[in-house]
Amino acid sequence: MCHRTFLMSQTRLAAAGGRHRRLNNLIMTSLGQTTKQSYRKVTTNAKKVAETTAAEATPEPPTARQLATHAVKCAIPMIGFGFMDNTIMIHAGHYIDCTLGVKFSLSTLAAAGIGQIFSGIGGVVFGDTLEAVFREASGGTVNKHKLSTAQKLMRSSRIAGVVGGIIGVSFGCALGLVNLFFVDEQRANMLKLQALEDGQEFEFEVEIDNTINPGLTTVLVRGPDVDGVLASITATIASHGCSIVKLDAGLRGGDKFDDTSLHNLLPQTPTTVLEDKFIIRNRATGRAVDNDDLDDLARVILAAAKDPLNAHSLKGQIESLEIENLALAERVLMLQSHLEDRQIKIVTDEDEKGKE
Repeated sequence: MCHRTFLMSQTRLAAAGGRHRRLNNLIMTSLGQTTKQSYRKVTTNAKKVAETTAAEATPEPPTARQLATHAVKCAIPMIGFGFMDNTIMIHAGHYIDCTLGVKFSLSTLAAAGIGQIFSGIGGVVFGDTLEAVFREASGGTVNKHKLSTAQKLMRSSRIAGVVGGIIGVSFGCALGLVNLFFVDEQRANMLKLQALEDGQEFEFEVEIDNTINPGLTTVLVRGPDVDGVLASITATIASHGCSIVKLDAGLRGGDKFDDTSLHNLLPQTPTTVLEDKFIIRNRATGRAVDNDDLDDLARVILAAAKDPLNAHSLKGQIESLEIENLALAERVLMLQSHLEDRQIKIVTDEDEKGKE
């Protein structure tokens, strides 16, 4: 114990510098060979510790190469974090939008916000693992040009670390957007349009009258307020060769159907009822729809109100057919031009003189 205390005291003397050199020489002459070696070892270690402490007290500014390496070191784990964050949020948000969003009529932003919760949980659970994996994948390149503890605390090093982290997480999040190619973004909207509550499909009524507006057909649609119904009916009317002259779309509260309506046979629940009035005419004749065609038109409008999804699909088909019609029209014009060129023959005086 006394020997250890003696060595610790000599360590303090060695770290203090050369003020006690004379005393050290006297001690060295009185010690044995083994004790001298221990003493030299302790003294050397003390000097190294003192030099290291002095160097860290006044560190050299990091070089540009060191700052760049430090920025890369901070960016690498953030790339993985950004990628996983966007990946989990996109897939979780899409799944929630297609399930809870359809069930409770949540908006897409609300579904994305719930998905972000799972994304944050994933970052907490897998953050350290991802950081270790990406640091290992970077190899020994990042380990070169290390900064000392004192250098890491310098302002330039902190700025380089923040910039590296920002670049890394931005690149990772952008890389995570690739997941959008594997997600059907329209599926949630289609499911929401298709999700009618029990009994709602039987609550729609369609009334068509050719006597209210002479020369025009009046279509009155009543039923529950469901997203996409107005667009569905509009697309269906257009697909049957009719033009809409006037449209009055409105809502009214409560149930105000006729006593003979099938709606009165269903359980009565307070609801908001839409009442849309279409004044239409036949696109070909410019007049009211023929009386013989009113029943067919009423049935397709009723089907469109019950299933907005089919009407949206029909609208897409109509747009596709319009594009094809434009292409065919251009082709017909081109063929007409070629045909006219073949039908016309012009002979000038210069041509006759050239033959002579």
